Formats: sequence, C-alpha cells, structure tokens
Amino acid sequence: MPYLKENTSVDSCAYSPDGSSLAIGLRDGRINIYDTSLWTVTRIFQRHLQGINRIAYSPTGHHLLSSSGDNAVRLWDCENGSCVFVLEGPTDEVWTVAFSPSGKQVASAGKDKAVRLWDVQTGTNLFNLNGHSDWILGISYSPDGHAIVSVDNDGMIRFFDTQTGQLREVWESQSGEMKSVAYSPGGLEIAVGHANGELLLYNTTTGKPTRKWKAHRGGVMGLGFSPNSQWIATCGNDNTVKIWSAETGSVLSVFTGHGSPVFQVVFAPNGLQLASCSIDNTVRLWDVSSLGTGMDVEGGSGPLASMIFSPDADFVLRGHTREVKAMAFSADSRWIATGSDDCTVRLWDARSGILDRVLEGHTLRVDYLVFSPNSCRILSGDWSGVIRDWD
Repeated sequence: MPYLKENTSVDSCAYSPDGSSLAIGLRDGRINIYDTSLWTVTRIFQRHLQGINRIAYSPTGHHLLSSSGDNAVRLWDCENGSCVFVLEGPTDEVWTVAFSPSGKQVASAGKDKAVRLWDVQTGTNLFNLNGHSDWILGISYSPDGHAIVSVDNDGMIRFFDTQTGQLREVWESQSGEMKSVAYSPGGLEIAVGHANGELLLYNTTTGKPTRKWKAHRGGVMGLGFSPNSQWIATCGNDNTVKIWSAETGSVLSVFTGHGSPVFQVVFAPNGLQLASCSIDNTVRLWDVSSLGTGMDVEGGSGPLASMIFSPDADFVLRGHTREVKAMAFSADSRWIATGSDDCTVRLWDARSGILDRVLEGHTLRVDYLVFSPNSCRILSGDWSGVIRDWD
C-alpha cells in the first residue's frame, strides 16, 4: 500500500462515506483532500489559523467538519471547498468533532471542558453539555444518534441526551485518564482508550466493563471499530497501529513503520483498508483484507521485521539462511509463507511447521508477502520493486 508524505505533522484523517476521498488535517492549519484511486490531492481547505485537531465527514459526504487550536469549528462544503459556517462558542482549543448519524447535528469538545451540539442547517448552538472537570479528548455518537459519550482526563465517562441536552449517566473509568472513545456500530458497547495503554470495552446497557487488555506501551490516542464490528483498530504513543478481535481481545495484526506517535486510525468504509496519521508527517495505508499480513511500504524502523499471529501456532520455523523480512498466513490457515534476505520465499505447513517448498527467483531480499483470498496464490515483493506471482 502507498503512504502519503506531508511537510508537517498529520494529526487527523477521515474517509468520505463512499471511500472515494481521504481528508487529512495538518499541523499548519490546512486540510488536504486525497482521491483514493489516484492518491493525488484534489482540494485544499485553508482557513484555520492553527493546526487541525480532528475532522469528520457528514453521512452524505457533502460536508466536512474540522476543529483546531484556533478555538474554531468550521463546516466545509466538500464540492466547492467553501466554509459554510464557523461554529462560534468554544473559548479554548477544540480537540474533537463528530457528526450525528442523521447528519443534522454536529458536536465539538475540547479544552474548555464543554461538549457543544450544533444544528447543521443553521449553525445554531443547540446545547452546551457541562460537567467535565478537565480537557475533553474524545466524543462519539450512539448509532441511533440519541446519545453522545465523552471522555476526559478526570477519569469519568459521561453520556448526554442529544435531544434534550440532559446528562444521562456518569461512569467511573476503570483505568483512569482516557484519551479516546468509540461506540460499536451496533451500539451495544463502547471502547475506551486510556493514557496507560489499556483498552476497555463496556456494555452500554449495564455500564459494566466486559473486556480489558494492554494495547500499547503509551496512551491509546485513537481507536475505531471496523464496519462489521469484528475488529478494533488502535494507535498509540509507541508509534504502532494494531488490530484486535473485538470479541476476544486477541491481537490480529501489528503495523510498524511510523517513526513517531500515531494520533488517529480509521477504517475505510468497506473495511478493507486502514489509514493512520502521525506527527512523523505521514499517513500510512494498510491492507486489512487478509488480517495478519499487514506490511508497511517504507519498512519498519526497528529490529522487528515482521510479525503475525495464529491462535494455535506452537513451533519454530527454521531454514532461511539470512534475516526473515516478511511473513503471511493463508486465509484458510493451512500455509505460512516467509520471505528473507536470502532472496527466497518459503512455504510451510501451518499445522506441523514442516517446510513444504522453497520458491526461488528473486535476486534481492523479499520484503512483502500476501496470499490471495482463496489461498491459492502468493504475491511476493522484493527490495528492487519486482513482484512475483506464485501458484
């Protein structure tokens, strides 16, 4: 997959609902809109006076919402690039924004400790939702749009009624300071990312935590559910992006390559691609159509070259004569493919760990591997840019 290189920190990203565009928010106040078929910039929105903290598309894709360190919330027309409204009211830096599922209401929150709800048609401030005692870092609408959840550094999770502006519930966090929050697509759970690197899932009916695990070595800065609710993507201060089983909490893929903390991660609407953005000035794009085979085009920055996970693997694969650079599981869990500095691809029986065959032909190290969805073919890419297609 490609990666996008900017000349300043990339603090936010969002796919349009049809997946045809990716918007990225930059530290210098610009918003660049990329065409996802060509990965070229098609439009630039530039009216904010400070860096963009968060952006969100409307459900129709006709509008884009942005928040900034300049205390402003702006609503943009995606067709002509004009600023429709400046939503006035915040008295300090606005950290996060969200569209309601209906697209008729938007929310903003940040350093002034209030969640503000706005009417999209008129730009009118509907409610100021108070109660937080610290900077609000995350908000998320329920799938029916009737509630909004907000989290901050005070360790309390608050739910507000979006129709009346009334506080519904307050839950105490089980792991202290929080950085991010998201409703599951079905609305049965919320996922909360914490400053200590833990990820907690709560039942929205009972308020009880259902699952908890250590996700990152630093804070969980961003998170999101896949469209089918099966996976949770997280990103953190440890420079990594990870995908987890929402049901079991087991890690499915670890994506390395960012050289600095990763601020946000988002699934494409079709669930087959993941975008992550970082203060290393890049947006990285990950193929998640076959989980466990995630690889970064630019390569990792540390000694760990590749890692994948199987629920029942318990053996060591030996045979390569030089460093192993790439690994992949077949979709049917029958095969493991590995690529190496020794210029070979090796195919292993995933049940026994026995070497089945050695695929030779590359003249430089093999950096990337991926199985076809039917597990009958392998694509391998080497350092020179050559891709080979194997039966």
